[in-house]
Amino acid sequence: MDGLPEAADKAWWPQPGMKLGATFFVRRAFPWLGRYFSDRPLASTLTPGIEGIVSWGGRIPAQSAMAIARMRRLPHWHLEDGFLRSVALGKDGGAPVSIIVDDLALPVDGGRPSRLERLIAAAAGGVDGAGKQIREQMVRHKLSKYNNLPHRQPAIEPSHRRRILLVDQVHGDVSVPRALGSRRSFDRMLNDALESGTQCVVRTHPDVMAGYRRGYITERAGRTTGVVLLADKVSVASILDVVDEVWTVSSQVGFDALLRGIPVRCYAVPFYAGWGLTEDRGGPAALPALARRASARPSVDQLTAAALGHYPSYRNPTSWEPMDVFTAIDLLVAELARRGRA
Repeated sequence: MDGLPEAADKAWWPQPGMKLGATFFVRRAFPWLGRYFSDRPLASTLTPGIEGIVSWGGRIPAQSAMAIARMRRLPHWHLEDGFLRSVALGKDGGAPVSIIVDDLALPVDGGRPSRLERLIAAAAGGVDGAGKQIREQMVRHKLSKYNNLPHRQPAIEPSHRRRILLVDQVHGDVSVPRALGSRRSFDRMLNDALESGTQCVVRTHPDVMAGYRRGYITERAGRTTGVVLLADKVSVASILDVVDEVWTVSSQVGFDALLRGIPVRCYAVPFYAGWGLTEDRGGPAALPALARRASARPSVDQLTAAALGHYPSYRNPTSWEPMDVFTAIDLLVAELARRGRA
């Protein structure tokens, strides 16, 4: 557990106690967010005397916050959920056990190096036993970013062919263009799968199947003979238990698969692509990012240590006390046990 820094030890974070501003959207949606920086709530981006501005994600409010930071000549930090977040979904209102703070870019950005990318590159060639411990505990406890769904066998028809999981994403997900992907990336992924002679399983978001949101390939896959549409409300771990490969554009499911030793093919440049751990099919748009990462060849354990150990900051959502990733895992496992799903 040694060597996993708290927020105060992360040189790229705002200084402790710094007075920070955020948009109304961020302050309303994440009332707990100020707890990660000081005891005071976040101020408006227009408040006199603030020392920096934070933004969440990559949509219009985040772009507005960045513009105001440039106009006011203030430092700016990108915020997002950590890769190990909670039991419940974020839209259910639960606070996360971790967030990421990046002074360079969002972790999903393939077009420019984020702080996470630098941490992964720096981890390559080193010795980091923490990464192995983190990976083993994540796999043992069947954890992912969200952990609200039960562990049970998904309804997939038996097959003697190799089974490939294709991960569809919700149309408009900012991680797709930020990772240098597009609709064409999903089309190429499905075309390649159909030509592979394997059993193609498309993991479809439940909101897409219910007609609330659009996916990139769900509709086409539903019209294609031989493609299995999987919208079962089962955990990511349950699905990964029964597939041989994972193909994705930019979903975190690819990272979950790497933790479990499952081959992963990427059709864009998520944070875990380009390091020699994945088969990269991102196309011409991805080449600069892949070239930038080609000089470092971390192991899966080193990647894990950077992404889950060094990059996020973990807090107990009840007390707001800092904790490390191992304590966060224990906290989520205990919550799952209370719900009868450990």
